[in-house]
Amino acid sequence: MTKTYLLDSTSLQTDPNLVDMAFTPSSHAPAHESQTGQAIFGFLNSRIGVAVLMGAVIAAPSRPPVIATEPFIVEIVGEAAFTDDMKKYTGRVVRFIIEHLGGAWVRRGVKVTVTSRYGSGSIYTFGGGPALAVA
Repeated sequence: MTKTYLLDSTSLQTDPNLVDMAFTPSSHAPAHESQTGQAIFGFLNSRIGVAVLMGAVIAAPSRPPVIATEPFIVEIVGEAAFTDDMKKYTGRVVRFIIEHLGGAWVRRGVKVTVTSRYGSGSIYTFGGGPALAVA
Protein backbone atom coordinates (compact mmCIF):
# COMPACT_ATOMS: atom_id res chain seq x y z
CA MET A 1 0.00 0.00 0.00
CA THR A 2 1.34 3.41 -0.99
CA LYS A 3 1.47 6.07 1.70
CA THR A 4 0.82 9.66 0.66
CA TYR A 5 3.27 12.16 2.12
CA LEU A 6 1.35 15.15 3.47
CA LEU A 7 2.90 18.60 3.17
CA ASP A 8 1.40 20.31 6.20
CA SER A 9 1.42 23.98 7.16
CA THR A 10 4.52 23.56 9.33
CA SER A 11 6.58 21.96 6.55
CA LEU A 12 5.59 24.81 4.20
CA GLN A 13 6.55 27.61 6.63
CA THR A 14 9.56 29.70 5.67
CA ASP A 15 12.70 28.00 6.93
CA PRO A 16 14.04 30.00 9.91
CA ASN A 17 17.56 29.79 8.45
CA LEU A 18 16.42 31.99 5.57
CA VAL A 19 14.73 34.84 7.47
CA ASP A 20 17.72 37.12 6.82
CA MET A 21 18.08 36.17 3.15
CA ALA A 22 17.61 39.05 0.71
CA PHE A 23 16.99 37.41 -2.66
CA THR A 24 17.77 39.46 -5.76
CA PRO A 25 16.10 38.07 -8.87
CA SER A 26 18.13 40.25 -11.28
CA SER A 27 17.20 39.29 -14.86
CA HIS A 28 14.66 36.82 -13.48
CA ALA A 29 12.44 39.58 -12.03
CA PRO A 30 9.48 38.87 -14.36
CA ALA A 31 9.50 35.20 -13.34
CA HIS A 32 9.94 36.08 -9.66
CA GLU A 33 7.00 38.49 -9.70
CA SER A 34 4.64 36.04 -11.39
CA GLN A 35 2.20 33.83 -9.49
CA THR A 36 4.10 30.74 -10.62
CA GLY A 37 7.43 32.25 -9.56
CA GLN A 38 6.10 33.15 -6.14
CA ALA A 39 4.81 29.60 -5.65
CA ILE A 40 8.21 28.16 -6.62
CA PHE A 41 9.99 30.65 -4.35
CA GLY A 42 7.64 29.85 -1.48
CA PHE A 43 8.28 26.12 -1.73
CA LEU A 44 12.06 26.42 -2.09
CA ASN A 45 12.20 28.74 0.94
CA SER A 46 10.05 26.43 3.06
CA ARG A 47 11.32 24.09 5.74
CA ILE A 48 10.76 21.09 3.48
CA GLY A 49 12.24 22.84 0.44
CA VAL A 50 15.46 23.64 2.29
CA ALA A 51 15.64 20.12 3.73
CA VAL A 52 15.23 18.64 0.24
CA LEU A 53 17.98 20.87 -1.18
CA MET A 54 20.42 20.23 1.66
CA GLY A 55 19.76 16.51 1.56
CA ALA A 56 20.31 16.39 -2.18
CA VAL A 57 23.62 18.28 -2.01
CA ILE A 58 24.90 16.22 0.92
CA ALA A 59 23.78 12.83 -0.44
CA ALA A 60 24.65 13.33 -4.10
CA PRO A 61 27.09 16.22 -4.57
CA SER A 62 27.80 15.20 -8.17
CA ARG A 63 24.14 15.55 -9.22
CA PRO A 64 22.02 18.71 -9.59
CA PRO A 65 19.89 19.16 -6.43
CA VAL A 66 17.08 20.90 -8.34
CA ILE A 67 15.95 17.43 -9.45
CA ALA A 68 15.04 16.52 -5.86
CA THR A 69 12.58 19.44 -5.74
CA GLU A 70 10.75 18.42 -8.91
CA PRO A 71 8.05 16.12 -7.47
CA PHE A 72 7.15 18.74 -4.85
CA ILE A 73 7.08 21.63 -7.32
CA VAL A 74 4.95 19.72 -9.83
CA GLU A 75 2.46 18.90 -7.06
CA ILE A 76 2.33 22.44 -5.62
CA VAL A 77 2.75 24.55 -8.77
CA GLY A 78 2.02 22.27 -11.69
CA GLU A 79 3.47 22.13 -15.19
CA ALA A 80 3.67 25.94 -15.39
CA ALA A 81 6.82 25.66 -13.26
CA PHE A 82 8.70 23.91 -16.06
CA THR A 83 8.86 26.45 -18.86
CA ASP A 84 12.41 27.40 -19.82
CA ASP A 85 12.17 30.73 -17.99
CA MET A 86 10.79 29.14 -14.83
CA LYS A 87 13.42 26.41 -14.82
CA LYS A 88 16.15 29.07 -15.09
CA TYR A 89 14.50 31.05 -12.31
CA THR A 90 14.26 27.93 -10.12
CA GLY A 91 17.97 27.34 -10.67
CA ARG A 92 18.75 30.90 -9.57
CA VAL A 93 16.70 30.52 -6.40
CA VAL A 94 18.29 27.13 -5.63
CA ARG A 95 21.78 28.62 -5.97
CA PHE A 96 20.90 31.63 -3.83
CA ILE A 97 19.53 29.41 -1.04
CA ILE A 98 22.43 26.95 -1.05
CA GLU A 99 24.99 29.77 -1.01
CA HIS A 100 23.06 31.52 1.79
CA LEU A 101 23.32 28.31 3.81
CA GLY A 102 27.09 28.16 3.33
CA GLY A 103 27.29 26.00 0.23
CA ALA A 104 29.32 26.81 -2.84
CA TRP A 105 28.57 26.53 -6.55
CA VAL A 106 30.80 23.97 -8.29
CA ARG A 107 29.73 23.67 -11.94
CA ARG A 108 26.81 24.24 -14.29
CA GLY A 109 25.50 22.16 -17.15
CA VAL A 110 25.70 18.82 -15.35
CA LYS A 111 23.52 16.34 -17.26
CA VAL A 112 20.52 14.88 -15.47
CA THR A 113 20.67 11.09 -15.67
CA VAL A 114 17.16 10.28 -14.43
CA THR A 115 13.76 10.96 -15.96
CA SER A 116 13.11 14.63 -15.33
CA ARG A 117 11.71 17.85 -16.78
CA TYR A 118 15.24 19.25 -16.32
CA GLY A 119 17.97 18.31 -18.79
CA SER A 120 20.86 19.71 -16.79
CA GLY A 121 21.61 21.74 -13.71
CA SER A 122 24.30 23.12 -11.43
CA ILE A 123 26.00 21.19 -8.66
CA TYR A 124 27.10 22.48 -5.25
CA THR A 125 29.16 21.48 -2.24
CA PHE A 126 29.16 22.15 1.47
CA GLY A 127 32.93 21.51 1.50
CA GLY A 128 33.76 19.47 4.57
CA GLY A 129 30.05 19.31 5.38
CA PRO A 130 27.39 21.84 6.32
CA ALA A 131 27.77 23.82 9.51
CA LEU A 132 25.02 22.33 11.66
CA ALA A 133 23.77 23.15 15.14
CA VAL A 134 20.78 21.89 17.07
CA ALA A 135 18.54 24.60 18.47
